[in-house]
Amino acid sequence: MTSRTLIEKAQSALHLRLLALQRRIVARRAGAMIVIGGNDRLGGSELANQLTEWFDSRTVRICSPDTALAEIETKPFLWPYWQQAPAQGHLTIVVGDWTTRTALAATSKTLSGESLRQRLKALRSLEETLAANGTTLAKIWIETPEKSLKKRLRNAEDTDAEGWVVTSKDLLLTKGDGHKIARSLRPLASGKGMSWKVINGSDGKHRDLLAGRSILQQLSVGLRRKPAKVRKPSNRTRGLLESPTAQPVLEKKEYSQQIAKLQNRLGRLTRIAAKRGLATVIALEGVDAAGKGGVIRRLAAKLDAAHYQVHPTPAPTAEEKARHYLWRFWTKVPHAGHVAIFDRSWYGRVVVERVEGFARTDEWARAYGEINDFESCLAESGTIVLKFWIHISKDEQLRRFQDREKSPHKRHKMTKEDYRNRKKWDDNQKAAEDMIVRTDTPHAPWIVVPGNDKRFARVAVLKSVCRALADRLD
Repeated sequence: MTSRTLIEKAQSALHLRLLALQRRIVARRAGAMIVIGGNDRLGGSELANQLTEWFDSRTVRICSPDTALAEIETKPFLWPYWQQAPAQGHLTIVVGDWTTRTALAATSKTLSGESLRQRLKALRSLEETLAANGTTLAKIWIETPEKSLKKRLRNAEDTDAEGWVVTSKDLLLTKGDGHKIARSLRPLASGKGMSWKVINGSDGKHRDLLAGRSILQQLSVGLRRKPAKVRKPSNRTRGLLESPTAQPVLEKKEYSQQIAKLQNRLGRLTRIAAKRGLATVIALEGVDAAGKGGVIRRLAAKLDAAHYQVHPTPAPTAEEKARHYLWRFWTKVPHAGHVAIFDRSWYGRVVVERVEGFARTDEWARAYGEINDFESCLAESGTIVLKFWIHISKDEQLRRFQDREKSPHKRHKMTKEDYRNRKKWDDNQKAAEDMIVRTDTPHAPWIVVPGNDKRFARVAVLKSVCRALADRLD
C-alpha cells in the first residue's frame, strides 16, 4: 500500500472523528476556535479549506481579517476576532491570527517596547477570557522551511493567486530575526494551558493530517477543562455614592445659556474629530430615572446624524446570550471619526446581572478584568472612552417615578420592575461602588455626575465630553 493511500485512509478516519467531536460541541452548546498561524499564509488557507470539508459546514465559519482594509486598521486590534467569536455550539476557524499579526508587526519594528508588552497581555487575556466563557481553543502554527516556502510562492506567481498569496511579508517569519521573534512571542502571547502546536508545512497532505489530529486532541482536552475558579472580590470601604455630597442646582436661565454654547461647541468638535478619524465611546450609567435619556438627547442635538449612533442596551437577545457578553458591544465599536453613545453598557454584567443573579459570582467577579481589557483595547486604538455614572438620591428617584406616572407622555416608561428594583437599592449602590473602584483606569476614568438637578447633570456631561475631545484634538 502506497504512502499516499495510507494518508488518505488516515484522513478518512480523522474526518469521522472530527465529525463526532463536532457533534459533542453542538450537544454541549460549547464554542470552539481553531487558530491557524505561522509563516505560510497559503498553507494556512489550504488547511482552513480542508477543515471546512472535514467538519459539517453548517456550524462553521472562517475569520480571516483583511489587514489591507482601512476599517481593520482603524479598529481596535482584537475587533475582527470578537466580531467572529463563535456562538454556543459553533466553530470559528481563524486564519491571520492575533499572534502572527503581532509577530509580523514586531519583526517590521512597527510594534515594540511597552506597546508590544501591552499587546501580548491583551492576547493572553483574550484567550483566557474566551476559555473562561466556554470557548475551546486549538492552535496550529504552520512553520514551512524557507526553501519549501519559496518554491510554493514561485509556483503561485503568474497565477490567479498572485497578489493574494504572494506579498513581501510572506518570508518575514521564515528565518533570522523574524523566526526568533515569532518563536519567542508564541508562549508570551498564549493563555494559560493554551500553547501552539508547531507543524512543518512542506507537504500539504502530511500538514493537514498532523494538524487535524492535533486539533482533535486540543479540542477534546478543552471540552474537559474546567473553568479556573475566580474568587469573589474582597469587600471594599463603602460610601463612594452613599456619603451626603452636595447636589448642585443650575438655574434655568444659566442652563439655557450654557447648554446652547456647549451643544454648538460639541457639534464643531465632533466634525473636526470626524475629519481626523478620531472615534469616541460614551457610556452612560445610573439607576432607573437617573436622567440618561435626557442627557443623550442634549448630547446628540447638534451632532451630524451620519457620525453618531445611540445604542440602548436592553436584555440580551438569544443570539447575544449564545456568545460572550462583550460580543454585542464589540460589534458596536464605532468607526473612525464616529461617536457611539451607550444608554447602559457592558457594566450591566457587574451591576444588574450581579444583583439580579443573572450572572454567577465567578462570572461577574471575572468581568472587572475583562471590561478593563476591553476598554484598554479601545484606548490603544486611539478611541476616546468616557464613562458617566449619573448619581441621584433614593428620594429623588421616587419623586421622578411619581411624576412619570402623572405624565401621559412619560407614563409608558413605568413598569412594576421599576418599583421592584427600588427594593434592591442598597445592593445596586454597593455593586455600583465596586464597579467604579475596580474599573476606574487612566485610559477610561469614571466621571460621577450629581444628577438630582437634571440641568446641572446635562451641562456637566457636555462639558466633560467637550473637554476630552478638545484635549485630544489640540
